[in-house]
Amino acid sequence: MRKQLFLAIVNRLTEKVPELQFIDLWNEQLATIQGNTWPLPAVFIEFEQYDVHQQANHVRTAEISVRLHIITRAVNYNGSKDERMNQALAIFDLIDNINAAMQGLCGDCFASFMLTASATNHNHAELIESIERWTTRVTDASAIRKGQRVELSDIDIVNNA
Repeated sequence: MRKQLFLAIVNRLTEKVPELQFIDLWNEQLATIQGNTWPLPAVFIEFEQYDVHQQANHVRTAEISVRLHIITRAVNYNGSKDERMNQALAIFDLIDNINAAMQGLCGDCFASFMLTASATNHNHAELIESIERWTTRVTDASAIRKGQRVELSDIDIVNNA
């Protein structure tokens, strides 16, 4: 399930937000940063822990939340009259573009993502980390036995794999 979600997010962001320079899985990159290790702006995708609900016929469902860690370089400016303010606030335009791209993202096994939380963190010296939390409902029918007929959302699925 995670692989399909990860690839769907990467493909959507790559297509709809061309200003992004780097997209990868989250692995506490900011805790160990030394120099410029990846181009900015960057997005790292973190999967939160989730509960799996076993259904009949080897189908399982889950509500999966992902956090998009949006990393940009901070721009220092001196108040609202400073001409660099628009450049510094461009982070919010990027977040809006990412959120617009994520709206309506769905697939064969997952429902549309919903934005559930947003936070901006300035505690990384010259970097700004904004975190957008998205949640989707996933149905995993990959364990259905060959030839077994299962009804999902009023659609008959036959697994012939």
